[in-house]
Amino acid sequence: MNRKTGILAAILILLCVAAGVIFHTNKPETTVGAKEIDIVVIHADKTENTFTYQTDAEYLADVLLENELVEGDMGSYGLFITTVDNETVDESKQQWWCITKGGERVNSGADALPVADGDQFELTLMEGY
Repeated sequence: MNRKTGILAAILILLCVAAGVIFHTNKPETTVGAKEIDIVVIHADKTENTFTYQTDAEYLADVLLENELVEGDMGSYGLFITTVDNETVDESKQQWWCITKGGERVNSGADALPVADGDQFELTLMEGY
């Protein structure tokens, strides 16, 4: 029984190392230096506000927090955005903020979303999980 446990532990360790290598290999590149990006906020009533920022930040969350456009909670998955442009989600309506880039959904949170010069991101208040 101890030998099987040792083998399983070794396999688990190898899988964890492989997952780490795959993550770092496929991690999106960031752009260092000055950039200008637009953030379009689409509120529940469908009104839109556009914000243009000059930034040296490499990730979207840093831009949003530095400019106080959003508020949220830091969790194990990164920043969970609860308020954008002074509009807070209503959990009783299952509201949440959806991030898109150039109108396309993104596969990561704001913490892992690199920004480049000329990017446009949209933050849309959605309803229903």
